[in-house]
Amino acid sequence: MTTGKGRALSCEGVFIYVGLKPNTDFLKGLVDMDPQGFILTDENLQTSRKGIFACGDCRLRRLRQIVTACSEGAEAAVASRNYVEELKGTAYA
Repeated sequence: MTTGKGRALSCEGVFIYVGLKPNTDFLKGLVDMDPQGFILTDENLQTSRKGIFACGDCRLRRLRQIVTACSEGAEAAVASRNYVEELKGTAYA
């Protein structure tokens, strides 16, 4: 129940919960998703559409935390760079 009143609470950490629904509606019909809207990827974070990569909380996975999202962001960046390099014919061996 919302009362509009505030109160001070002493604590050492706060985890903000914003829900479990991914913000992926704009990709419907473009990449494969599960029924809840989470994007399906392979081990290289490649979606069903060549050249589109996904990472973080919008991707279907068991653990959704900032630390895993950051790691996946780095992995997706490298995978997308490699994809562009392949298109240019300058991929690393």
